[in-house]
Amino acid sequence: MHSFEEQERHARFQAFLDFKVKHPRLEEMDETLMQAIYGHRTYTLLPIYGAGGVGKSTVLKHVAERCRAQETDPATVPVVQVQASPEDIGASARLDFYRQILTQLRGHVAVNDRVRHLNLATHPGKRSTDPAEWLDMRDAVIYAFALLRVKVVFVDEAQHLMSVDTPHKPTSQLDWLKTLTNRTNVLHVHVGNFDLYDFCHLNGQAGRRMRDLFFPRYHFDKEVECSEFVGALRLRSLTHPHPRSSQTHVRARLVMHGWSGQRPETP
Repeated sequence: MHSFEEQERHARFQAFLDFKVKHPRLEEMDETLMQAIYGHRTYTLLPIYGAGGVGKSTVLKHVAERCRAQETDPATVPVVQVQASPEDIGASARLDFYRQILTQLRGHVAVNDRVRHLNLATHPGKRSTDPAEWLDMRDAVIYAFALLRVKVVFVDEAQHLMSVDTPHKPTSQLDWLKTLTNRTNVLHVHVGNFDLYDFCHLNGQAGRRMRDLFFPRYHFDKEVECSEFVGALRLRSLTHPHPRSSQTHVRARLVMHGWSGQRPETP
């Protein structure tokens, strides 16, 4: 059994991990996404790419919560969230994409009535080469989007969704997404690493239907960015001191974790 001191130390450490600090870069991306969702736009694909750990997934989660909180119509599902898997490639990735969306939207009676007769939707392990079954899944998604007035689909780790299996070309997934978004006019926000940028610029025609955003790290060579991030980190350290290294210098901690875009010097 853990001692009281160990339990207290664990609680302090968890509070340190859970503490959130708003800072300008995340707030700026937050507002950009809200404007894309609810404002006027000419694109339906919005890839957001950047290094791991900079806050991309955090922004998606926060914006999804905002969209749900401000929706006043109970018959509307403003946002759907999809987590792309590295295990699914090409056609399998498309099928997993459809299944995740329909699973979230089948709470509506009409959507459930349409989905419960689809073999590919009700049998997770099933694969099919029958084009009619694939079209049924796609049409069910389009139907659910329109019925529930979905405004945006967030896809995290979206670089996995763009991978293809032989003999298909790398552009086939992009063409599929372009067709789907053109038919539904539902904004698709894809978040991933730098591979996502490469995939989304394979096709010039598709590129005209999207706007991509780079989510950068903070850098010490930019004084304003450095001050903003250090201020947020100091606030966190003052209100929730790290129980294991409370005396660690702020700048050293930034470099240690790579949050500033710099790396520790190799001895």
